[in-house]
Formats: sequence, structure tokens, C-alpha cells
Amino acid sequence: MLNIQTPSGCQAERAYILGVLFGDWLGIPFILSQTAGEEVCIRLTDQPGEIRLPDDFFRLAADAWLAEGSLPRAPLGNWDSRELAPDILLTDPQVPVLAGDNLLALSRTAERLRLPVDILGSAFFMLSRYEEAVLPDRDNHDRFPATASLAYQAGFLDRPIVDEYVEILWKAMQLIWPGLQRRPHLSRTLVSCDVDSPFFFRGAPLDMGLRLASDLLKRRSPTRAWRNWRGQWWARRGDHSQDPHRIGLEFIMDINERAGRAAAFYFIPENTDTRLDNPVTLDDPRMRTLLREIHARGHEIGIHPGYNTYKDSEAMARSVATLRRVLDEERIDQPVLGGRQHYLRWETPTTACLWNDNALDYDSTLSFADRPGFRCGTCREYRLYDLHQRRPLCLRERPLILMECSVIAERYMGLRYSDAALALMQRYRATCQRFGGDFAFLWHNSHLGTDADHRFYRALTA
Repeated sequence: MLNIQTPSGCQAERAYILGVLFGDWLGIPFILSQTAGEEVCIRLTDQPGEIRLPDDFFRLAADAWLAEGSLPRAPLGNWDSRELAPDILLTDPQVPVLAGDNLLALSRTAERLRLPVDILGSAFFMLSRYEEAVLPDRDNHDRFPATASLAYQAGFLDRPIVDEYVEILWKAMQLIWPGLQRRPHLSRTLVSCDVDSPFFFRGAPLDMGLRLASDLLKRRSPTRAWRNWRGQWWARRGDHSQDPHRIGLEFIMDINERAGRAAAFYFIPENTDTRLDNPVTLDDPRMRTLLREIHARGHEIGIHPGYNTYKDSEAMARSVATLRRVLDEERIDQPVLGGRQHYLRWETPTTACLWNDNALDYDSTLSFADRPGFRCGTCREYRLYDLHQRRPLCLRERPLILMECSVIAERYMGLRYSDAALALMQRYRATCQRFGGDFAFLWHNSHLGTDADHRFYRALTA
């Protein structure tokens, strides 16, 4: 049993972050108490030795909660972790320090080890998405952009910095208490698809005419025009076997079944924006057939709340109720119900509280739209925190590491289907695997229309 003493102030936040790092991730029981000192002290019952940590972040936040003065700022200092040990599991031995000592020097005696990094406060800052509740920066979809984040500005968005901090702390604990054991973790590949458009052909004559005109006059492709005319003709007769978006869903299921893996398909239950949400209702017979097929093949069905739900409690409640009703009517029983916000729209902590209030089990929204990477600083699942009510939530976050269009699309990184794009995607997967975390990635069924899409997707699911 660990005995962890912390300074006073921010006790709910301290208990939360200790519960995530020590309870959920390391699997080491602990007792938390307060001390009159200014540092965190970690001891092991009936064993000599102690580890001390600075208490920089919570000290500032206690007097300036959700104020800009409590934020870490770039440029950050770097600490050479080889001062502690040469074999710590890190992406680079030079570790950015979000909060900690100015001198960034390790202190060590026979029975005491003092790290210069405020591991607990820094981990809380990243996992709670504290900066997003403070800073006003938003893009044209009211999303907090990667470019406004400390991780991007300080150059560590491609590092699971919280996981690295945990490895540093674990190495220190091993050095002081060699017999201590941690909970093992197995890496997972979590494949998901936001079904924004289940059907490319919707049967409307006007749509068919406009599409044919575009294929012939704009793209100058008679072959494509013929293929789309034929697919539309069959779709109007109830045969979607030539619909590229429906084919994309089949492709995802086929590839992952061969790998012995279930994929998650997230559906928009309610149309909240006539321009940006899927107009095909879940009560459409085509959708019911699709849901039954996905379930019968052993894949997961989840929620993709519409464009205007992310801070609207009524719209969110209607969406969740609709999906649950449809699943119940189709006798689709799933022990876990999770999903992802449409367009990755997220307001910290409002959206998490809406998911929590509707008894959803997990969310997998938290990646930046404009950049892939470790928005939360981790590739591990964890409980979210309500920064306004200052309480932990039941809702768990499965951080999204990669969305295909973040890398490929011109409006974001714009790497297209280059070797550099695939190498970047595979590097994120390898990093998640090294840390025993989850490589959670999103690929839309409507983004599987080319051989290059298929090649990239196969490489990431192999």
C-alpha cells in the first residue's frame, strides 16, 4: 500500500489524478492524506525510502482555478531523464516539463529520490483538458484547434507525454522499491467508422442529374458518370451493392474480420443540422437492415451525436434516446454504448457532462481535427473530469489518435496519399503499441473510394 501525502488545496483533483495513475493504470493501492509541506511525498508501507515531487500546477490552480495565470506556457524547459536512468520507456530522453522545478535537477540519496517534474499536476492538466476550458481559441466549427494547444506550441503533440511521465515515476519507484509490481497492459487497435453518409445514392432524380452533370462537365469522366448512373439506378430499386459508401462499410467489416477484430460504427440518430448531418433517419428500412447486418457480423454499433448536440442537453438526450429505442426494437443488445461527436465538436467539460448524464459508457472524440496525435497526452483509456463541478465522471475517454482526413485532406495537414502520410500514421500506431496503449483510429466509410485509401487502411489494420 502506498501512502501519498500532498499539500492542501485541490483535493478532489488530486484524488482523481492519483486514482487514474495509480489505481487504474498502475494498479497499485494507495492512501491519500494532506501534509503541511509544499511537496508530494510517496512512501510504501513497511518499506524504507520515499519519492518526492514538486507541486507546481495545483499550487497555482488552487488560487486561480480556470484562470490564465494557472496555465503552463511555452517555451517549456526540458529535463534529461537519463539523470534518473538510461532505460526508461520514452519517445526521447529529453522530456518537456509542463510544471516543475526551475533548475530541473534530480536529487537523490540512499533512501530519497526527488524528481524535478510535477508529474501529478501535469497529468491532470492534460487528461482534464484544462487549457480548453480556459483559452478562447476556436476554429470555424467552434472546436479548440491543435495550434492553440500547449502540446502543439511546445512540440510534444506526437508524444504520449502523460504515459511518459508515468514511466518516469514507475522507474523511480522501481529504484526505491525493486519488488513493487504494476498492472500489465496489452496494446489494442481500436478501429472505428463515423457513418456520416451510409448511402452515396439516395434515389432522388435531381441528385442523379446533378451528379451526372458534374461527372461529365466538371470531371470529364464518362466512365465515372456511367458507374454513378448505374449505381443510382439500382439504388432506386433497393439494391445498394454498387453504392460506394455502402461498399466502404462492407470493406471495413471484411478487413477487420480477417484480422479477428470487431470495428465500431457510429451513427447519427437525429438530424440537428440540415446541411451537415445525415438526412437518412434510423427508422429508414435501409438503415434498419444495415444495423442488423453490422450486429449479426459481430461489430459494434455506437452513437455519433449530430452537429449541434455538443452543448445542447435536449438535442443530446433525444439523440441517445433515439439510438437506444432503435437498438431495442431491433433486439440489438450491447453491454457497452459509446461513440464520438460529429465533426469532433467538443466543449470542455460541457460535452463530457452531457455524455455522462445520458449514461453513455465511453467517448472517443478527443483528437484534434487539424492534427493527429495525443491531444490528451495518453493512448490509454481513462475517466473524464468535470472542471466546473470539480468532480470525476463515470464516462471514460478512449482518446482518438488518428483521423484519416487530418493527415490526408488539404484543409488540414494536406499530405495526401504520400509515403510521408502513411509513415506518419504508422508511427503513431507503433508509439501506441510501445506504450501498451490503444491505437484508436477513425476512417470514414465515405473515404474508401480509391486504391490508395484501401492500401492505407490495410496497412493500419494489419
